[in-house]
Amino acid sequence: MLIGRDSEIRVLNEYKRRSGNQVMVLYGLFGIGKTALIQEFVSDNPNSLVFSCKQVFDREQLYQWANVANTNLGLNEYPEYSDLFRAIDDHFATSEGKNILVFDEFQYLLKYGNDFTNELFSFLSATDKNYFCILVSSSIEWVENSMVSKIGTNARGITGFFKVKELTFSDFRTYFTKFRYDECVNGYAILGGIPKLWRYFDKNKSLKDNIINNIVTPGAPLLTYGEDFVKMELRETSIYSTILYALANGKNKLNDLFSHTLFSRAKISVYIKNLMELGIVSKEYSVDTEGRSNTQKGIYDIALNYVDFSYKFLFPFMDELNYKEPVAYFNEHIKPNLKRYTAKYFPAICKEFLEKENNFGNLPIHYTKMGSWIGKAGTIDFVCKDNEGHILIALCNWEKPMMRYDDYEWLMFCCKQAKIKPDAIFLFSAGDFDDGIRFAASNKKNIRLISIDEL
Repeated sequence: MLIGRDSEIRVLNEYKRRSGNQVMVLYGLFGIGKTALIQEFVSDNPNSLVFSCKQVFDREQLYQWANVANTNLGLNEYPEYSDLFRAIDDHFATSEGKNILVFDEFQYLLKYGNDFTNELFSFLSATDKNYFCILVSSSIEWVENSMVSKIGTNARGITGFFKVKELTFSDFRTYFTKFRYDECVNGYAILGGIPKLWRYFDKNKSLKDNIINNIVTPGAPLLTYGEDFVKMELRETSIYSTILYALANGKNKLNDLFSHTLFSRAKISVYIKNLMELGIVSKEYSVDTEGRSNTQKGIYDIALNYVDFSYKFLFPFMDELNYKEPVAYFNEHIKPNLKRYTAKYFPAICKEFLEKENNFGNLPIHYTKMGSWIGKAGTIDFVCKDNEGHILIALCNWEKPMMRYDDYEWLMFCCKQAKIKPDAIFLFSAGDFDDGIRFAASNKKNIRLISIDEL
């Protein structure tokens, strides 16, 4: 069952309904569910051909399609691209409507030349049939930064780019129906919105059992997945792993990374740039306010949940993982620190709630901008602004068993530092609220308390 991709299917169908030939570049992280999305789409479109691309030279790729893959196109043993497209047109000789062509991981076809794109667009300009061609890629950096220059004038024939995003927390809860709410929050913090990772977990077992069986047991499928993902995308993994370990353990500024690694600042900047281009690391910017002199600048963080989890809980203890009992390892390293780790990701769940309420018009303001205020003394999880300048702020508590009035006062101090006057204040807490906050909320109409029951 395909979870949470209704809007993506609608976009694909909309492109299919367009007149004339369409060429879409569909891309996203490895494991994000692009192949499952394509499979769902073509299952309802019988006039479809899907070609999986391998990291080989053109001659071998075409040989594979002609002799190994189940394409049934009647190709010669060693065809050219022109032969392939001619056979495709013959295959759809009696079809009606739009024909679907998919080239999965098509970047491999362009590694050593432009023959594929030259022949593709020549074919589309000459055929009298209608095609919707979907070019699929897991190389985000290549698509966003290098592809257009690589294919040159052929880029004018691309009619759309579509980035497949991570699935939401709501999708995670729909998938893991037997998890308790706290297990869903912790699980989403670990796995993120990558459905490939979700499938390694047993929906009928507890989160604890899944972590023990599928992560920290020697030979478990996810034990080295985080490191392997980095190795798959990058060389010099020893340098990247050193930087990622530092980031996972709170060293988020350039100076902090320099002090920890003793790599030159220039070298760190280059490697961070490479990690950012691959979507593994992000640079956090504070929302702009009048209090910009009180904000921090240049905050880096790991953008992929499971890579973050791996370098926090697995990478530094890999030797220990090989001899310690998995249950003992879980109880010593993960259980005591999981709540603090998850607290970093709880705001993303609160953000999902705010976005949904904003779309339905259920908030005191209809915001058009959202961001975090990252101050030198503290952080405001969300600052939301509408077009008239009204401001909604939010504070998110996962780690503490109770949000206290002191937390509210600290939030107000941060507002003074940011030089903003909020029109609405949303306080999210996984635990309870103390009497002081409840009293303030009952006397001030602009404060709203939100427990996990509403999330």
